[in-house]
Amino acid sequence: MSGSKGSEQGGAAETVAGETPAAAIFSGIEKTAEEAVDAVNKAAAEAVAEVGAGFGQMNDRMSELMEKNMKTMSEMSDFAKGNVEAMIESAKAAGVAAETLAGHFAETSKKHVEDAQAAFKAVTGAKTSQEFFQAQNDYARSQFEKAVANWSQLSETWLKVAGDVVQPISNRMALAADQVKKSMAH
Repeated sequence: MSGSKGSEQGGAAETVAGETPAAAIFSGIEKTAEEAVDAVNKAAAEAVAEVGAGFGQMNDRMSELMEKNMKTMSEMSDFAKGNVEAMIESAKAAGVAAETLAGHFAETSKKHVEDAQAAFKAVTGAKTSQEFFQAQNDYARSQFEKAVANWSQLSETWLKVAGDVVQPISNRMALAADQVKKSMAH
């Protein structure tokens, strides 16, 4: 038996490096396991890097969208402020127009009263019927001419007033249309 023991120890059961076949198998498995662990670690590191880059891109995009939204909100606030300012300017123009028209009506009324008094004196001072009719005719003609001139002046004033009152609001409408065009172009 001692002969068989010697052949087991020194014969074909040993590998070239002096390892047994089982040790060689375990060594191969160990090497394969180490390579698998290295591959998994490398894949995990790449996945973590890609996820990190994805989160970075998402964070950058969210920051960009937030900045854009803040800019839009600021622009909307500025636009609303401009609208309020235009309404105030329009109201001021309407106030000035009301003063102008009130002054015009007061002046016209005063002239009508003065003209009526003068016509009354002329009519009551007439000595003949011809003077009476002439004074009445002169008064009627002058009142008609003054009425036409007054309406012409009043029409011009109203047109100017309407333009002054509407202009600030019209400017805001034009600005709004331009902003809509620009936003549609983007």
